[in-house]
Amino acid sequence: MGLAAVVAAAAVAAASGPNPIQAENALGGSQPSAWLQPAVPPTAIEGWSSEISVLPGEQVHLHVSTDDGDRYRVEIYRLGWYGGLGARLYLCLPSCGGDEEGHKYGATVQSGLIRADWPVTDALTVPANWVSGYYYALLRLTDAGDETDSRGYVPFIVRAPPTRHAQMLVQVPVNTWQAYNPWGGKSLYPFDSTDLAPAQRVSFDRPLAFSAQGPFDWEYNLVRFLEREGYDVSYQTDLDTDAHPESLLEHRLVIVAGHDEYWTKGMRDAFNAARAAGTNLAFTGSNAGYWQVRYENNRRTIRFRALTPPRPECALMGVMFLRLREHESGPVDYTVPNAASTDPWFRNTGFNPGDKVLDVVGNEWDSLPDPPPPPSCVKPQLKVLFHFEGQPANADAVRYTATSGARVFAGGAQQLSWSLDIFNLTRFGRTLPPDTRLQQFMRNALDDLGRPAKPTSIDVAVQGHTVTLKVQGHADTRVKFQSFKHAGVGSFTLDSAGVSPLCKNKTGNCIIRNVAPGTYRYAAVSVDEWTRSTPIFTAKVVVPT
Repeated sequence: MGLAAVVAAAAVAAASGPNPIQAENALGGSQPSAWLQPAVPPTAIEGWSSEISVLPGEQVHLHVSTDDGDRYRVEIYRLGWYGGLGARLYLCLPSCGGDEEGHKYGATVQSGLIRADWPVTDALTVPANWVSGYYYALLRLTDAGDETDSRGYVPFIVRAPPTRHAQMLVQVPVNTWQAYNPWGGKSLYPFDSTDLAPAQRVSFDRPLAFSAQGPFDWEYNLVRFLEREGYDVSYQTDLDTDAHPESLLEHRLVIVAGHDEYWTKGMRDAFNAARAAGTNLAFTGSNAGYWQVRYENNRRTIRFRALTPPRPECALMGVMFLRLREHESGPVDYTVPNAASTDPWFRNTGFNPGDKVLDVVGNEWDSLPDPPPPPSCVKPQLKVLFHFEGQPANADAVRYTATSGARVFAGGAQQLSWSLDIFNLTRFGRTLPPDTRLQQFMRNALDDLGRPAKPTSIDVAVQGHTVTLKVQGHADTRVKFQSFKHAGVGSFTLDSAGVSPLCKNKTGNCIIRNVAPGTYRYAAVSVDEWTRSTPIFTAKVVVPT
């Protein structure tokens, strides 16, 4: 075990102007040859940042080590779509035409904890206009002949300012980056630790080794897809979720990116609270929320399912990690079950029952729990959307609706995002282009998950020429209810001719006076600060003469 439909999204953007992600990705990008990490591990220059996550106006403090006398500069890039180029150069330290002298520093080992206690060599104040996202400092040696292959990189996240509430939030799994980081000879795993003896704890105060999990493994394909499609999204790390659990409530959808295996109790509590408040959740990889960790010293790491009382992952996600398959064995395929193909998320995808999504299940994946499932994992409305049947265990992508109305999607497969974008095309022997069917499936899913839960009921009372509506829904303090009137008994949409908006309030109560005699139908939606739910409709309503 290893540690909107497009039209709908475009319509929202047209009504309110481009969101920050759309405006940012309309800017020119940088050629991948300039910024992409080379295929060989950097050995001559390394670094780390005191801050893994910052707000605009805060500082990033870099600690860079080179051979004594080597010269280098720091180039700051933001990762995204940028017309397919994938990143954009923001600035350089000391300048894009300059460099500075470096020095060599070593590791510090204290009580088994490996740290890089290096001095601050470079500092950057994040400008107010930097858009939330994945950033990284490329450390480039500038000595003759070194610029191509001698690069280090230091990833960090820029969060959105507190006043900006994006519709979607991506949680970045930096805990898991460090769990797999063997820099200095130790990670939390024996396979890449000296003498096969893993560390009991690891530090963020060290470079991210070339072989460690990082943003380019299981997350970058998702980022490219989200930003290419122009979704209103911002980013924060799992440390931020632990420190500010209420932040999840500032978004309609929280997306867990990639392989997010190491969570704190505070993170799990935050996700449970967000789901209970009606926030939709999407887990786009697998093996998320498996280990409970703590940031303070002298406390143990334990699987959530082994706690007393148990908190298995399936209680939150509907599925749970059961097995892994070594990378050398290659990934396997998802299949569309017969019962799933008519689901609205499959609309216009081209998927048919029995169709396969190739090479997305691996090397770790999630499954429905073995029967009998823990009581907390029984989800009456759970639906299996994709399935793998085989060894060493089945895999499942599922969706369920919580009692709060929140929808929860779990992709169940670590490499699912690799079929959304061309990056990682040849990773682990893959030669497959993005799957356009899965791309449309994800658009449909995000369009639904980006909306509040629809109202649960709409009651109508007619007294003379007065119609009284009572709209009821889930207890989500972020929504109001809006009602609509349509003359006639035929089916209609909220954009149909003759549809009139009525009341919009938190109570759901609406009294319409002096209604002309005739036959009507009414509809209602839940509305939040980003968009509205799908509607519910009444049967015909007759107002007498």
